[in-house]
Amino acid sequence: MRARYLLAESLGVFGGSLAFTGLGLLLGLEGTTWTLALLAALPYFTLPLDLLASLLLDRLDRRTLLLAGVWLRAGILGLFALLPKEPLFLLPLAFLFQAVLALDLPAWHALLVRLAQGRLEREGGRLQAAQLLGDGLGDLLAPPLLLLAKPLPFALGGLLLAGEGLLLRDLPAYPPPRAAKGEGLTLRALLAGLAFLLEDRRLLPLTLYALALSFLSGLALALLPLLALAQETPPALYGLYPLGLSLGGFLGSLAAGRVGPCLGIWGGHGLRVLGLALLLLPFPFGPLGAFLVGGGGALSGVHLRAYRQRLAPEALLGRVQAGAVALLSLGSLLGTLLAGGLGTLGPQVPLLTALLGLLLLLPLALGPIGCGRLLALREGRSP
Repeated sequence: MRARYLLAESLGVFGGSLAFTGLGLLLGLEGTTWTLALLAALPYFTLPLDLLASLLLDRLDRRTLLLAGVWLRAGILGLFALLPKEPLFLLPLAFLFQAVLALDLPAWHALLVRLAQGRLEREGGRLQAAQLLGDGLGDLLAPPLLLLAKPLPFALGGLLLAGEGLLLRDLPAYPPPRAAKGEGLTLRALLAGLAFLLEDRRLLPLTLYALALSFLSGLALALLPLLALAQETPPALYGLYPLGLSLGGFLGSLAAGRVGPCLGIWGGHGLRVLGLALLLLPFPFGPLGAFLVGGGGALSGVHLRAYRQRLAPEALLGRVQAGAVALLSLGSLLGTLLAGGLGTLGPQVPLLTALLGLLLLLPLALGPIGCGRLLALREGRSP
């Protein structure tokens, strides 16, 4: 995939991160907890829209929808900059931004099948690394920009998204196949991607494994600030934990294309286990643990996604990718909610439970997700 496209996606994620990190800080300064809670829940409220977006991606040209989403989000951030900085205006716009964002990841994952073909792990890893880089820059720069002037993070974010749109103008067209256009707009068609993920015998073990990982990740990391403080981390240095997650994810994404599926998936699993174990130790081992967790998650995530891209029928490609996003987001949400309950027993309890769950998943490496099966599926052979 051309470096220009990677730069474009990095700029777009940078712009969105500037806006939403700035928005979170802005609402936090106002001291209204319910608005912060609503902002944190917005990605989950848009899950039905993820499925609707995927149906559009299998009906219309995927390049056109991606570009339309980029320009719509740039316009929304322009409104953020111009309107009064009140929750009454900001939260509906934030929801609209998240709803349009539902087009972005599934469209890119579908486009990769056309742009990357036999290099899905390598190019998917590079794309994810570009996204993480943009996200980290936004997290870093949004607070000082907001303190300089409240409209700044939103105005700059809109300009960056406009820059993404300009850089992506020469993306090749990617119309869906005729088989997808012939389907009716029914509930069955809407849920076809999810159905494929759960019914295809080749993909089902990988789907359930990815769902378990998302659930356990939400369970392990939901109380990370409390856990870090309990492990005697100086409050001023807590930022090393999210930095470790981001940096590990960035490097893990780049490494994904250089290793095979067995090392990618099960090596990533091992890094997660080791990283979570280090999070139980006093500072400074915790940030190193966060780095390993981020690296392991990215490494296995790129490979698991590549299997969905390879095995999904062309007519279902958008819906399979969006269905996976919705399913895994639901797993993360359930893990986060369970962490809130178990956390009353102590911040280490959810982490220990997640660590035990990861260890219980290891026998899958000898059975339905063994190395031989992974290689056979990657090469198109019957496992």
